[in-house]
Amino acid sequence: MELSCIGVGAGPSNLSLACQMHEQIGQGALFLDRQVDFRWHPGSAFDSSELQVSHFKDLVTLVNPRSAYTFVNYLHENGRLYHFLNAQFEAVLRAEFERYLNWAFHRNPLVRGGETVREIRFDGEFRVRTDNAVLGARNVVVGIGKQAHIPPQFQGWTGRNLFHSSELLHIHAEVHKKHVCVVGGGQSGAEVLLHLVGLPKERRPVSITWVSQRENYLPIDNSPFTNELFMPCFSDRFAAMSESWRKLFLRRFVLASDGISESTLRAIYQALYRHAFLEPNQCEITLRPGCTVSHCINAGAGHRLTLRRRMEVVEEVTADIVILATGYENAEPGFLEPMANRLEKIDNELAIREDFSVCWDGPRDSRIFVQNASLGQRGLADPNLSLLAWRARRILDSLLGRAPRANPEHPGFIGPTSVECWSDTVAEEMGSGI
Repeated sequence: MELSCIGVGAGPSNLSLACQMHEQIGQGALFLDRQVDFRWHPGSAFDSSELQVSHFKDLVTLVNPRSAYTFVNYLHENGRLYHFLNAQFEAVLRAEFERYLNWAFHRNPLVRGGETVREIRFDGEFRVRTDNAVLGARNVVVGIGKQAHIPPQFQGWTGRNLFHSSELLHIHAEVHKKHVCVVGGGQSGAEVLLHLVGLPKERRPVSITWVSQRENYLPIDNSPFTNELFMPCFSDRFAAMSESWRKLFLRRFVLASDGISESTLRAIYQALYRHAFLEPNQCEITLRPGCTVSHCINAGAGHRLTLRRRMEVVEEVTADIVILATGYENAEPGFLEPMANRLEKIDNELAIREDFSVCWDGPRDSRIFVQNASLGQRGLADPNLSLLAWRARRILDSLLGRAPRANPEHPGFIGPTSVECWSDTVAEEMGSGI
């Protein structure tokens, strides 16, 4: 049987689409995921981790608050809506949101877990080969997330007491009485540090060095006007900018998505206070903002890192264990290899159209859609939960051959003219000369 759509991966992006498709058309699509149970970044989901966005930015609420797949309905069906309100969380715990996603994953009949996609070919229709079958579909939606970014100076050393933060809880590195260096000054680096200093005394490292290339450990910009960058109207406006303007804009507003939650910063500062004044000699913590790691070489059982500030060497740090909180990057999945030379690219991204379908040399009525892979073309909100439901709705509209639905929301208060002024300011600040 030919399906109208096969989704590869059932992470938050494709799970949003699956939920909307189930409620609107009921059948004709299948979403395949290698996981049997939904896990969301399981290697870095610390108990204290919180979402950096509102719980309204779930799989469906912002396009259909009446849906049965909302986070609020998950709380209601699990008998804890009043308890959730009474708890007065400042932000939703990632562990709670993961349970919500797992709940949606299992209740949606269009989602099939335990199914790994090995290859996709096209011979008039898409042929999706898994370990168990070959399935045909008119369209494919790829939503498999990103891979860990390992900067060049660390490549070749991973697995030798050098790990990416996404693997930390899987590896269970023995840090007791070890010297640990955490590299990366965003939310992930902050959560790793907080996790390490929060270990019981008998399991703590003897020292932790936290390195960030930013001049300080900076909070996320969650202010009202900055949050207009995470509205649907701005996503289209960003896509219409020239490539050079888009790059400048992403650099200027990086803290709108890649800063540290104030609650996390406060918890770290309080931990530093306790270590300095109430629990002395338990763990030596050294902060190194404004530094980059220019070299990393193996030094016996550990590593020696060269820290630079601007062009000057600041110091050498020897660490038994290095943890890289260096983010994630796009990777063209291996299952697309049979069609790789047919897909257009922009930098390291697959080039997409307005409906998130990939530009390729195949028939226009046979499309490959990609989700969470177009930050350079769609802006800071693309890998964020903010536009998850809206993007899935736009893809669904395209699959069903209908015009994109008009957004019932009032347009942003910051209009196109203001954005052009922002861009001029960015160019002046960076001395781009554009």
